[in-house]
Amino acid sequence: MDHPLKILHLEDLSADAEIVDRILRKAKFNFEKKVVIDKPDFIRALHEFQPDIILSDHSLPAFNSLEALRITRAEGIAAPLILVTATVSEEYAVSVIKEGASDYILKDRLERLPNAMLNALDKRQMEIARQVADEALRSSEQKYKLLFQANPMPMWMFSLETQHIIDVNEAAIAHYGYSKEEFLSLKTSALWNDWNPGLYRSGIWKHKKKDGTIIDVEVIAHDLVHDDEKVILILAIDITEKLRAQASLARQSENQRKLITQTSIQAQEKEREEIGKELHDNINQILAATKMYLDIGINESNEEEVSQILLKSHQNLTKAMEEIRQLSQSLVAPSLGDLSLDQAIAGLVDGLPNTAAFRVSVDASGYKGDVSDEGIKLTLYRIVQVQLSNIIKHAKASHVTIHLRKTDYVELTIVDDGVGFLPGKKTSGIGLRNIRNRVDFYNGNMTIISEPGKGCTVIAKIPLGIIGG
Repeated sequence: MDHPLKILHLEDLSADAEIVDRILRKAKFNFEKKVVIDKPDFIRALHEFQPDIILSDHSLPAFNSLEALRITRAEGIAAPLILVTATVSEEYAVSVIKEGASDYILKDRLERLPNAMLNALDKRQMEIARQVADEALRSSEQKYKLLFQANPMPMWMFSLETQHIIDVNEAAIAHYGYSKEEFLSLKTSALWNDWNPGLYRSGIWKHKKKDGTIIDVEVIAHDLVHDDEKVILILAIDITEKLRAQASLARQSENQRKLITQTSIQAQEKEREEIGKELHDNINQILAATKMYLDIGINESNEEEVSQILLKSHQNLTKAMEEIRQLSQSLVAPSLGDLSLDQAIAGLVDGLPNTAAFRVSVDASGYKGDVSDEGIKLTLYRIVQVQLSNIIKHAKASHVTIHLRKTDYVELTIVDDGVGFLPGKKTSGIGLRNIRNRVDFYNGNMTIISEPGKGCTVIAKIPLGIIGG
């Protein structure tokens, strides 16, 4: 298609409409989309926007997909309509398909949408070609002959009474390997590889070439009258390679799903391992020392030594509680509520533990107006949280600077003057790896710059557009 695919989307949830946009961009669709939510806007868009394809949610306020389909056909719009909905009964989906919808896709299976759209558009092109063919056949026998012989798709015509092929075009001769004389000596059933061939029915069938090769074909059959004889015109489209490609794509999709699941499990196991080490190597040691002090205190009669032991125990318990609080904060997704991103970061800095022996400066002078996408805000908040934790544990820094600015993208920079490291010889921890994946999801990028003795700089940039305004 030379021009962008024009998509009319009937959807009242902007988040769902944005998810569809992401799926289509990922599938490399070149498209222009208009989203409407009610009947008047839908009818107006049918004529003013002139869509190539329509996507419709099932249930909207005072409006549903079946009514949208009927309005589309009543307005004389032939664009295919695909039902895209969260939940719908099988019976209703079948009824909408019978009414004229091209397909239905559940919102938790949106990965099927690009293929469904391509199939619907292909089918529409085939319908247009068929309409053109029918019009040509009706207009004159000469036009029919020209269309039949020049058609690049294999075509033949057989007598409804005798089943014998009475005419065949050059494309069929070239594709099936029979000469014209051999074709005209065959019954049409000779081309079918099925025991009960659907000679009169359109559909997908297996055909057999002269050399014995079995191919998958999509057959379009039309009843006609030719030279006062009832005949059936067959248009056969070889879809063997298309079906193989679809099967290969399905296998790749399944392998990708398994890989994602495996990666998720590995990440969870690594996270559990980190938590276990934190509990065993740090908090457990503090509590073990506290128990030892208390054991001594139970058997100690000197009041002054008992007081010292109780004081140390109290200090250790306080330290253990702080460690547990920090660990909990790193695991539980925070609710930023009404806080802007710069306010949330300032609060995070104010709540740093006493073990953080460095000063933190926050520069948000270039951050005007908050990010509306809560997912982007949480991702940037997590970057600050994880990197500050890394600096506390490893950097031995004295000063940390956090820069936050926003234009047509949001940029977060965290700079420390600690010991640094060689990025090529040290992979980032599980926390930063997970966050890097989140940044990639929002079409952003994340950079880590460091050298031994020269501190570390972490830069995250996420564009603000349809996804994250």
